Amino acid sequence: MKKITLLALALAAFQFNYAQDTCATAAVVTAGTHTVAAVDGTDVPDPTCAANGIGATAGEWYSFTATTDGIATVTTDLAANFGGDTRVHVYSGACGALTCVGGNDDVATSYLSEAVWLISTGTTYYIAFDNRWSGAGFDFEISETAYSCDNSFPYSEDWTDATRYQVCYTVEDSNNDGLTWTYNSINDLDGNGTLDPIANVFPQDALTPKDDWIFTTALPGEAGTAYQITVVYNGVNVNGLANETFEIAVLDAPSSSATTQTILGSYTDITQSGTFGDTTGNDLITQAYTSTVTYTPTTSGDFHVGIHATTPVSGSDVFMIMDLSISSTLSVNDFEQNNFSHNYNKNLQTLNLESANTELTSVEIYSLVGQQVLSKSLSNASEAINVSSLTDGVYIAKVTINGNSKTIKFVKS
Repeated sequence: MKKITLLALALAAFQFNYAQDTCATAAVVTAGTHTVAAVDGTDVPDPTCAANGIGATAGEWYSFTATTDGIATVTTDLAANFGGDTRVHVYSGACGALTCVGGNDDVATSYLSEAVWLISTGTTYYIAFDNRWSGAGFDFEISETAYSCDNSFPYSEDWTDATRYQVCYTVEDSNNDGLTWTYNSINDLDGNGTLDPIANVFPQDALTPKDDWIFTTALPGEAGTAYQITVVYNGVNVNGLANETFEIAVLDAPSSSATTQTILGSYTDITQSGTFGDTTGNDLITQAYTSTVTYTPTTSGDFHVGIHATTPVSGSDVFMIMDLSISSTLSVNDFEQNNFSHNYNKNLQTLNLESANTELTSVEIYSLVGQQVLSKSLSNASEAINVSSLTDGVYIAKVTINGNSKTIKFVKS
């Protein structure tokens, strides 16, 4: 009897010590600091959610259930880990059918890691560390904060919000070469003394073509409304001479295996245009390429915009996106039926809006970089919006009638 009791205690101790060695036995953790004794578990994290490819032989697993809607951060970038080298992967779904929602190899200042991802109250996520670079132990910290991904129109992305990139965009390394789209804010592309944030994708090596996706958050599409998608981009000569290829697509899910996929534009021969850091106007930003495509859904529902880098081996170098914007144009619903019209009166400095058959609901005015500069509720079929407080320039106005919106552009002068 005593031997059986001792054996049972020994087994219990064994299970406690090694409970995090597989996804199925992941240790439950909450917000706070936790310690990993060593990365020596038998379940290697798969799929790979962080940069720098395969090569790990062990992993440690934890499960975390969100207590709020927003974002979660897991980091090993702590003073206690100075000199360490970690890699982290974050998943949703069930063991055996996991989907990457976050991951990181190196932070900007060290070989430690920090991943941020979008969370929903009550949803369980798996956090896994591997021994790609080291199996030594370390501490990690989990935190939660409120955050929401803006998906209204006009949609504008200039990559100035690093958190937004991490949690509102999905990237996919379709050919599993270990390198895909990343956030980059360490270069002054136009030599003006300010760092320029971009999304970019590097080639893993000279023998592998690109097959890498970046997807927007879900955007609310309305049947009959034309959405103009504009991408500003460039190639960069880093390892050789860039000669990039890519596609602009819309999908019903942020995945290359989405059920519905529509390629709106295909582009080839994207060489470096301009000079890195040039201060005379011949820089990579001023000389960048711009492409605009139009998407008009036949049914209402969410859609995602996907940029698919497809450069073959012969031209693969760095491909980058500086800006991504989406604006909606005329809807065949209320706007055509109500003979909507608009004009700008320079003398009175008013934006005049008119609907022949029903009252206008609201107007929101944005700068070209997506900053809202005016918002006003409306209740008449004809409205004059005073814009005298705005500086001269080009603006985008989102006008709403009975829940349907139309985006217009005007020049305040």
